[in-house]
Amino acid sequence: MPQERSSRPSPCPRLSASSGWSGTCCSRASARPRCSPQGVAKWRPQPPSPTRPTSPRPPPHLYPAHPKTTQHPHKSRAARAAHHSKGNIMNVGLTGRLARRAAARPWLTVIGWMLAMIAAGLAAGSIEKYVSPVQTNLVTTEADRADELEQRFRVGDSDSARFAEQLIVASDTERSGSAAFDAVLADAVAAVNGVEGVNDVSTADATVAPTGRSAILDFTVVADDAIMLDVMAAVDAVATEGVDAFVSGPASTQLALNELSASDLARGEGIGVAIALVVLVFVFGAVVAAGLPLPVALGSMVIAMGIGAIASRVIATSGTEVSESLTIFVGMMGLALGIDYSLLTVQRFREELARGHSVLDAVTITGSTANRAVLTSGLTVVASIGGLMLLPQNTFLGIGIAIIAVALSAVSIALFLLPAVLRLLGHRVNSWRLPMRHPGETSRGWLRLATWVAHRPGSAATAGLVILGVIMMPVLSLKFAMPSPDSWPDDFVLNKANVVYTEDFGFTDSATTVAITGDADADVTALAAAIEADEGFAGTTVDARGGAVFIDTHDTFDVADPESGDALERLRESLIPTHLSGAEAEAFVGGARATEYDNFALISSRAPWAVAFILGVTFVLLLVMFRSVVVPLKAIIMNLIGTTATFGALVATYQWGWGEALGLPTVDGISPYMPVMVFALVFGLSMDYHVFLLSRIRERYDATGNTHTAVIEGVSKTGPLITGAALIMIGVFGGFASASIPELSQWGFGLAVGVLLDATIIRILLVPAAMTWLDKANWYLPSWLEWLPRVEHHAPAAPRLPEPYEEREPALV
Repeated sequence: MPQERSSRPSPCPRLSASSGWSGTCCSRASARPRCSPQGVAKWRPQPPSPTRPTSPRPPPHLYPAHPKTTQHPHKSRAARAAHHSKGNIMNVGLTGRLARRAAARPWLTVIGWMLAMIAAGLAAGSIEKYVSPVQTNLVTTEADRADELEQRFRVGDSDSARFAEQLIVASDTERSGSAAFDAVLADAVAAVNGVEGVNDVSTADATVAPTGRSAILDFTVVADDAIMLDVMAAVDAVATEGVDAFVSGPASTQLALNELSASDLARGEGIGVAIALVVLVFVFGAVVAAGLPLPVALGSMVIAMGIGAIASRVIATSGTEVSESLTIFVGMMGLALGIDYSLLTVQRFREELARGHSVLDAVTITGSTANRAVLTSGLTVVASIGGLMLLPQNTFLGIGIAIIAVALSAVSIALFLLPAVLRLLGHRVNSWRLPMRHPGETSRGWLRLATWVAHRPGSAATAGLVILGVIMMPVLSLKFAMPSPDSWPDDFVLNKANVVYTEDFGFTDSATTVAITGDADADVTALAAAIEADEGFAGTTVDARGGAVFIDTHDTFDVADPESGDALERLRESLIPTHLSGAEAEAFVGGARATEYDNFALISSRAPWAVAFILGVTFVLLLVMFRSVVVPLKAIIMNLIGTTATFGALVATYQWGWGEALGLPTVDGISPYMPVMVFALVFGLSMDYHVFLLSRIRERYDATGNTHTAVIEGVSKTGPLITGAALIMIGVFGGFASASIPELSQWGFGLAVGVLLDATIIRILLVPAAMTWLDKANWYLPSWLEWLPRVEHHAPAAPRLPEPYEEREPALV
């Protein structure tokens, strides 16, 4: 369609004084010059034809033969078009130049990236060798010292390392001594003995509960996961309808947990992909455009997995094993971030095509605007996760490597590969359109909403703050507690073992060990008696091994019970100092409860530094990006409000039990790992949308100089896009809220709520209201910071191609 020309004249940049021409040209770069030679009467436009609208232009014989516009007959149309638009890519910035260079040779770029993905896939094949399912600290705690002594004096060297496990036979209807119970016990013992690598056991070694409903038999097995799985399968096979038989212990529980988490992840990713497909089709309104983000996400995951494998192998040379959380989070975050970034790029490309730009110019403008926002968003995610990696635990190390690799991969694909793909597709990106609005049109609903917020910022801000204030109120009763066994599925080994211990034996399946080195003499006996007399422990056994003595006991309180922590405090601060004060000995308390207690204390001590790092780096990035001290401060405050409200929703849903209606478990307290994990991830992801919105507002502000107009246009243009991206993330993370693992469920729910609050209340109400109210103060920068680099946010001008030329899109085959 013909473009409306501006009537405002401006000096023609192509005409010089030496050429003998003077005149004016249309302010739009795509207009033809209205010029006349000196001394010649100017040509006046004729009335437009009733059948074909025309633009005012002089007769052809009045065009000057300017050197820069001289046509070259020997050149092809494509070459003349490239020559014509060569001067139109100035001031597009680094991301714009990268996009144009990638699109200039699209097939070479695509082939190069395909080879990179194949190489990454080959590297990812060895990742299982260098990740560990065991959670370890990068800083030694007291519980770690106790475990080291157990490995040294009880287990021995690594070549003879063994798993300490328990065979449990239990029944609600049968009792020990009955034919059915004894038959299952005998079959289970035979099954264990039938697996190579297990020490021989007999039914005579079993400890029968006072109730007679269960029996426990200790055994050891070679520290090999494959052998452990064989033992578990053999024992499960002998269970009958009335008598259950299973294996319980650290190794078997971890393997069962791996199987459960794999099932949860597969279900969560399936839900996320299904929701993503629906949302993408709805947002783009075209099947081809909707089909682009998912392959980009999969490519990001492949490359990130390869990077993770290489990083894990390098780290393993220093003796540190990266947690298998790396592989878990690559899948979850790769789907979310890959779709997020590609969605923004593809939609901006379609908008520029709708404005009449050529394919190559549309790619360039997209790279200069959308890809710049993607780069900034990716850096904020890296900064947030970089703070998470300050926590000295291999779990956070694995999560950090995974999300940083995913973010860098997704950003790189958006900067390099996606421009080449879009150049190849060209206008075909809008193929298979649905009967929906045109990609260049602004949604009337979003326009009305943005206008209302901009005209009534006080009302919008008040409404948003009241809603968030109500949601965050439950955070005042926030408590931390590890998930209790009864919060797991009924058929999970941890829950089944806990039922047997608590109901039949009177204590939990959590054991505490006191490892003593040095000369303790008779004080060990007195200490064991004092431990047994404490209400937090049940029974003790003393085991002397070489240069160490071990006191083993069972905990009477559940790990989620606050009394459990009090009992541990009494043991460490009262009982041990009282009975070993005169002896030249050192005592270290270990076990499951001590390990969790020490881990929580370690994370709590480092969490403030991690939060400070995240806030500081984010402030610097936004300061440089927007050359303003107000914008980053406002963004951080908004995100802190949203994160606090997320914690309030977590407390109400899981701690208060409001989530039972949704099938979510009720717990005694939120997992101690959740606050720092949810904060880092919600902060980084919500900053994504903040940067997308602020970039568009700043772009329109630079073009108009009016904050009010820029806010309305920015919100109305990004509204459908960011809402679609948020719905995809909510679908991905919400799918994990249904996980059987309590901590994974809390994590998925927290991220889903955090993204929901940011994409609605904060982005639609609070941010536009604050920016409208602050007006030009949004862009305040002290004079002593003027040395900061200038980042252009406006879209570069890209005129239409000459009328005789029709750009041809590269062939797909």
